[in-house]
Amino acid sequence: MNRRNKACEPEPVGGLGFVLALALTLALAGVTLAVLALDWNELWWLLLPMLVGNALLVYFVWAAPSRLGYQVGMSGLRIRTFAGTREVKRGNVKAARKVSYRLGIRLYGTELPGYNVGRFRNKLGAVQAFVRAKRGPGVLLELTSDEKLLINPCDPERCLEPLGIELEEATS
Repeated sequence: MNRRNKACEPEPVGGLGFVLALALTLALAGVTLAVLALDWNELWWLLLPMLVGNALLVYFVWAAPSRLGYQVGMSGLRIRTFAGTREVKRGNVKAARKVSYRLGIRLYGTELPGYNVGRFRNKLGAVQAFVRAKRGPGVLLELTSDEKLLINPCDPERCLEPLGIELEEATS
């Protein structure tokens, strides 16, 4: 499962996330400095935790989308996220079909610009999504455990070819 296949990389989205994180960081730093200007002697200790927290926020928003990816091997599909990996064995995939998705309501997970990982409820039902875009073309994997996984590789056919999984066309 060490082979990197460009067809299995998630569909790219715009790079607005870093700009938004930087703007948020600068706004929070401005608020922190404004509060400190009111009473420096009492509140100076707030500066370091706020700056460290802002730096971590910018790093997470910048790094999370680049960590999302899919690797295919003969045994199955490995989905990489910021927090770790998820293995899907070849024998556990009951069906795979191309879909046009819209994430819908987030039940739990992380939604950042270019990084949407978690459980969502939409017209496909309850799905575990590992995608970069909130809507677009994707692949719905139905597992033998009745769980549904949503991924959005650049080239679905070439990505899932090593697994021997045939993609069904979307019915709706």
